[in-house]
Amino acid sequence: MTVNYRIFLATITAMALSNITAAQASNYLAIDASSVTVTNTVEDDINPRGFRARLGVRVSEVFDLEAHFGSATDDETEAYDELNATYMGLYLKGYLPVGQRSALFALAGGASVELTQTLADGKFSDDRSGFSYGFGLETELSRALDLSADYTRYSLDDENFSDVSAVNIGLKWYF
Repeated sequence: MTVNYRIFLATITAMALSNITAAQASNYLAIDASSVTVTNTVEDDINPRGFRARLGVRVSEVFDLEAHFGSATDDETEAYDELNATYMGLYLKGYLPVGQRSALFALAGGASVELTQTLADGKFSDDRSGFSYGFGLETELSRALDLSADYTRYSLDDENFSDVSAVNIGLKWYF
């Protein structure tokens, strides 16, 4: 992929070991189920299913720094024997409280996507990276657990796979 895995892992480690004071920060880990849409300009859209992991740290009362890593697979498409989408990103995430236990959020940052198509005669990969954004809603279930749902656009391009986006729902655990 165009994003170096070592840099990505170093970023996640730095976020987890951040020296931000406990009064200002809450670290969290989230696991989401994902429905990815890969817009195919040649044939029908492809909808691989998979997971996404998020690691975040609170940097102020209304902002978090959040890293994403996800993977999704579709082996029921007519055009390919299998399509794998692997994506990662780093985001600034801002919150707008809604009531006492929920908040709307928007996020913006950079992401990298690798699409791998498997055909009878081989594997083909397509890498891309660039600006990424999303929005969603989080609801507090307990002091240490939130329910989260969002839409995130990971990539926009002019090639065969012009858009990679995902709808996600999952749980966020604070530690």
